[in-house]
Amino acid sequence: MGVEIEFLSSKSLDKLAPERKLAVIIEAVKHNKIIVLEEGLTREEERELFSRVMHEIGKGGGFTGIEIVGLGGEVDGVRASLIKMLGGKTKGLTVVGPEKLVREIKRNPEKIGFAAGK
Repeated sequence: MGVEIEFLSSKSLDKLAPERKLAVIIEAVKHNKIIVLEEGLTREEERELFSRVMHEIGKGGGFTGIEIVGLGGEVDGVRASLIKMLGGKTKGLTVVGPEKLVREIKRNPEKIGFAAGK
């Protein structure tokens, strides 16, 4: 079987409580899916995601961890508030995948490249 990629819109994730949002991501990654988040995660959500992943790894069961990379920077302050009021996005996308599938991630400010395979 090939690599499965799942795209999650910000609209679908905005409906979820923060805990549920992270649970959805972790469950998908545990099922060997690479997740592309339209709007990405906040720094706090990333910290909590890594904390939960460490807990899952501690349980055993073959889950080895995640790789995560974001594209586009976070906008803060008045500019972020204005963008949100106008219905725009304040962040780029985020890619999350199982460590055992994501072989290499290449990052630069304008693009993300990754090699995946079993």
